[in-house]
Amino acid sequence: MGHTGGGWESHAEIKFNDCKVPLTNVLGKDGAGFAIAQARLGPGRIHHCMRWIGICERSLDLMCKRAVSRAIAEGEYLSDKQTIQNWISESRAEINAARLLVQDAAHKIDIQGAKNTRAEISIIKFFCADILQKVIDRAIQVHGALGMTDDLILSYFYRHERAARIYDGADEVHKSRLARAILKKYKV
Repeated sequence: MGHTGGGWESHAEIKFNDCKVPLTNVLGKDGAGFAIAQARLGPGRIHHCMRWIGICERSLDLMCKRAVSRAIAEGEYLSDKQTIQNWISESRAEINAARLLVQDAAHKIDIQGAKNTRAEISIIKFFCADILQKVIDRAIQVHGALGMTDDLILSYFYRHERAARIYDGADEVHKSRLARAILKKYKV
């Protein structure tokens, strides 16, 4: 998608050769690395979702500014069109819903711990990633061809954040795991 993956916004790969770590610097017990990483995923997903909500807010702001400033005829603006109004309303509702779901998951992590909040963490991961993609896409559409250029941050958001539906577990994996947990209560 035109993103080379380099620079500050990318993940680094580090290779260690013949490296020895003193026992005093080891985190956890030998062989417990995966469990430690898993324990960090819940709070990490909360962080991603909060960032995504911020990106949605910025995208909605850009969409609204464009809608009220883009004349399409004498005295007529994009903001007068029902489709644009629908996109703005839907985006606001979806962002608010995402925020409430993230707040609920964060509260439950504080009370019950990440392990007992797995369902809520899965929900916010796939829900917020989906809302992120929808809001950015609408904002790009309202900007027309300008939305696809690097003159605005929207194209960067779309290129960079599309991966949100893949990393930390593909949305489909989270949905499947959540469905199995829900269905387990119905099986006799």
